[in-house]
Amino acid sequence: MERPLDLKFAIIGAGGMAKLLVKIFKGRVSEIVIISRNPEKAKSFSRKMGIGYSMIESVGEYDVVVPTAPSQHIPEVVKKISPLLREGSLLMDISSIKLGVVEKVLELIPGQVEYLSIHPLFGPMARRLAGNRVILIPVRGSSYTEIIKAVFEDAGLKVTFSTPEEHDEMMAYVQVAHHFSYLALALTLYNKGPEILEDYATRSMRKTMRMLRMFRGNLKVIREIAESNRYAGRAAEALKASIEELTRGGDDTWCRIEKALRILPMRAS
Repeated sequence: MERPLDLKFAIIGAGGMAKLLVKIFKGRVSEIVIISRNPEKAKSFSRKMGIGYSMIESVGEYDVVVPTAPSQHIPEVVKKISPLLREGSLLMDISSIKLGVVEKVLELIPGQVEYLSIHPLFGPMARRLAGNRVILIPVRGSSYTEIIKAVFEDAGLKVTFSTPEEHDEMMAYVQVAHHFSYLALALTLYNKGPEILEDYATRSMRKTMRMLRMFRGNLKVIREIAESNRYAGRAAEALKASIEELTRGGDDTWCRIEKALRILPMRAS
């Protein structure tokens, strides 16, 4: 962008996702402030990120307000700030689960406030923004949608539009089935006896253990997604069916596996 857009952002929360949003929007919008229930944390965060900080009572001064609480806590944050939101402003949440959250938020915010629900498919530990993807779900109003999309694209992000239903169904396969495949392996190895890894871990298994260490650090979020996504059971059943198919084996199964291994990496690039 040649110059920052005339948009004032208030980000509620001072954790990893707030840091990610600042990385995306800083320099691309005219103002960003951080708001936290802990003023000292807000001040410290603002110094580190080179932005301002403010108090919750000031959210009505901003064009875009973004609560970064975990999905299950977003409605309570929105309930607190709803009376303060300015007419014509945008509420933008970043929940990883949409159904059950979007409906509650929509009931809480004033009718003249627009609502865009997003989901960055990467976290604050990502080394670079470019090439990553973000899901946009316009829930109410559209005057901010193309502007926000343009900012994401300027940051090098790929943008996909979706609905709450489609998002949660797709993420059940991409997140829940993915997580369960690793966690099921962890349980299998643990139940057999973790000492087998001391003498029998292959190089690829050691790589898998690095992934499991990452899962351990995100287990609370992984559990929240698994227990909150309405399509999780469907994805888990599909995963079980695939394991059963592998167990049966046969030429047709292994041909389909070979095809999957050829096609899937290209689709995810």
